Amino acid sequence: MHDSRELLGQFLRERRARTTLSQAGLPARRSRRGSTLTQEDLAYATGYSIRTISALEQGAEHRPTPELLEAIASALRLSQDERNVLWFLANGTPPPEPQSAAEPDPALHRLVNALEPHPAYVTDGLWNFQNQNASFARWICDFTALPAGERTILHWFFLHEHSKHVAVEWEHEAMALMSLVRGRAMRSRRGHELTAVVNDICDRSPDARRIWAGGTDLLVQGPSRPMLFREPGYTDPRQPDDKNHHVQLTTTTLTPVREGESHRVLAFLLPDDYRTRTASSDVCLACHAAPQEGRGSTTADG
Repeated sequence: MHDSRELLGQFLRERRARTTLSQAGLPARRSRRGSTLTQEDLAYATGYSIRTISALEQGAEHRPTPELLEAIASALRLSQDERNVLWFLANGTPPPEPQSAAEPDPALHRLVNALEPHPAYVTDGLWNFQNQNASFARWICDFTALPAGERTILHWFFLHEHSKHVAVEWEHEAMALMSLVRGRAMRSRRGHELTAVVNDICDRSPDARRIWAGGTDLLVQGPSRPMLFREPGYTDPRQPDDKNHHVQLTTTTLTPVREGESHRVLAFLLPDDYRTRTASSDVCLACHAAPQEGRGSTTADG
């Protein structure tokens, strides 16, 4: 098995050899030494010494500083995936994630509203609610009705009984959600924050505690997939014609291409042939007929 320092050296030499002077922002040479970077060029582009660059490529540098790694990533024009590899080979850790922008992107808000009548919402890297459209509030959850600090899909899913009325296959979706959380917590520098949220929810929800303790799967944000929901106004699982009100929505996640941006748009696409069914009220009869003790108040009941 190759030592990580040896692999780091190979990785750096290969990436340096494919990077041109112009890509690194350096002037062309008059000599015939070629147009790709030398160690001297990389040292100049990063502001570090040739000795430091050489040591890294030879596997002699131990625990390079974050500043050095970021300078190299910038000079070699590494992609986000390549930047991750650089950090793992050099320090055995993922690169730090920039903090989410203090103000959500207004363009994403416009996009969410433009997706009507398909339910959609904007979330940050820790799944905190940023914005939603009216269809999301009707079909799934009105995040604005939840307590501040608990406006995440995790809080709603495990602390509000209405989630069991809305999601037809609640147990399956709850297990998938926890697996996704576990995968993100393992890959993110802010994983400890996400784990703290989960621990708090587990203290308050027996379902969350059981599923979190019993699972080991790690999921990453995958491709679009179907989910079964009950129609607004028909979310009582005890209704005689319950199956007639199951609708398969296709969930998809839109991730930004800007490096460091953590906001995401989650959309739940209605079937092409779906026709809205008018109910006498969107109030969830199951929530009002059988309020549950020991769980979060069911204020967002579609």
